[in-house]
Amino acid sequence: MVRKKVLRRKHCYWHQIAKAMLELGLKPTIVGHIIKDVFPETEINGRHIGAFKRRLIKDGELTVPDKATMKRNEASQLAKGLVSTEDLFIYKCMVGSTKRTLKCFEFKFKGEEKDVLMEVDKWLLNMDHTEPKA
Repeated sequence: MVRKKVLRRKHCYWHQIAKAMLELGLKPTIVGHIIKDVFPETEINGRHIGAFKRRLIKDGELTVPDKATMKRNEASQLAKGLVSTEDLFIYKCMVGSTKRTLKCFEFKFKGEEKDVLMEVDKWLLNMDHTEPKA
């Protein structure tokens, strides 16, 4: 039985808001400014948002409308309401860390489905069947 490989993706504190803003048809540069409105000390910019947008499109998680459906100021107000307590906590830990190079607070991993049978099948295939039993 062959199962589809489950990708393990980073989920940063700003991803939820960025995805919502991209779904409204806003450009990555504008979304970067909105992220700065919500998380003022972040280092996220339009290039990060653009890379995230490409990932979402590649994974089939985003369809972008032809034209923006909301103005920047309205979107900024909406984004402030979308901040989860967990994402705010992660942001505060990242900003509050004394060593700015520590990236461990910057993201969490989405849940990953693990197929135990597939792991056992791989293990069996890699066994050396010529080895004599003791």
